[in-house]
Amino acid sequence: MLHIASRWARLLLPACILLAVGSERALSKATDGQAPWVGETFWSTQCTGRAQGFGPYDYTLRSQLPDKLSIVEVAHFTPSVEHLIAGSRASNPLADLDYTLSAWPNHHRALNTAIRARLRNRDNYRSTGFTPAECYLQRAINFSPNDDVARMLYGLLQHRMGRLQDALATYRTAEQLNPGNLQTQYNLGLLLTDLGKYDDAARYAQHVYARGFPLPGLRRRLQEKGYWPGAQ
Repeated sequence: MLHIASRWARLLLPACILLAVGSERALSKATDGQAPWVGETFWSTQCTGRAQGFGPYDYTLRSQLPDKLSIVEVAHFTPSVEHLIAGSRASNPLADLDYTLSAWPNHHRALNTAIRARLRNRDNYRSTGFTPAECYLQRAINFSPNDDVARMLYGLLQHRMGRLQDALATYRTAEQLNPGNLQTQYNLGLLLTDLGKYDDAARYAQHVYARGFPLPGLRRRLQEKGYWPGAQ
């Protein structure tokens, strides 16, 4: 199992939140059978990965393709794979994760799992031989450019890897794509506290908590810095 320091665990997305914000809207770019590898790794090499086999299918249109989704989720993206405990059809859960994201490039929960795997091996992921999360995410964004959740997840990874200005730009784009996504706004608030922009972070916090957002981490950070009503 992956263990993450509590300060950062608040950034990772619970599955229930991912499902809630993964709205299924019609996209400006139709799936055309192509999901090329694009972009670079965080160690500045070209992104590469599995050749396309089954799929690719757009996760934002998953309600229209339940049979295609179940083929992958039942056989490969099992709970043990999602939680990086054990593989399903392969000995290594990263192999089943790779198959899942090959078929469904912007599968939100699978991308979230890829992020957790990347963070667990942030200094030596290259030695695993598997595609790193930043490549899956860039491929997902290129494949489904209006998917705000994929962009939010990319911003989350950039944030966690210390690429704060890149994360800010990515979160802003995700927010523009879907201004109603409270998870994006919450993560953006956390990033703004890391950038020392507490007034801006407080405005995001007031907005998300007024709408019932459940995670307390942003409020606690602002309380610690004296930017929350009643803070000492």
